[in-house]
Amino acid sequence: MKALRTGYVGTRQLNTLMPWQLYSGLTEDDLKDMYAFLKTLPPVSHRVDNSKSATPCRKCGAVHGAGENN
Repeated sequence: MKALRTGYVGTRQLNTLMPWQLYSGLTEDDLKDMYAFLKTLPPVSHRVDNSKSATPCRKCGAVHGAGENN
């Protein structure tokens, strides 16, 4: 919930593609409901780790951190 309110995960700023500003005004209950819904979805097998060097990804064709692990 903190990431959606501030745009940061710890000290790391979220990618500008993540529209956290759109969620920053939601109530805590709304954010909890969104989180509960997302937890019902099956996990996606696609590793993206922005703390690692960007490498080509065979799964999506993009270049991102941990791309070589897909």
